[in-house]
Amino acid sequence: MIEYKGYVAEVEFDDSLGRFHGRVINSGSYPVASFEATDTDGIEKEFHRSINEYIASCKEDGSEPVKPLWVPT
Repeated sequence: MIEYKGYVAEVEFDDSLGRFHGRVINSGSYPVASFEATDTDGIEKEFHRSINEYIASCKEDGSEPVKPLWVPT
C-alpha cells in the first residue's frame, strides 16, 4: 500500500500485461482514483498525479473532494 495526502492505494501487478494497477481503498465504495504504470517509480508518480487531478477537478467543479474514511497512523 502507498499513501498520499491521506489517500491510501492498493497496488497489484498484472503479470499478463506487465503493468502495475492501483486504486484508492479508503474513499468508500467508489474509488476516487485508479492508475497504472510499468514500474514502481512510475506507479507512485501516477498515484500522486491521479490524486492531484482529482482534487483539482473537484475544485474546478465547486465540489468537495471525498475525504479519506481512515488515514494510516
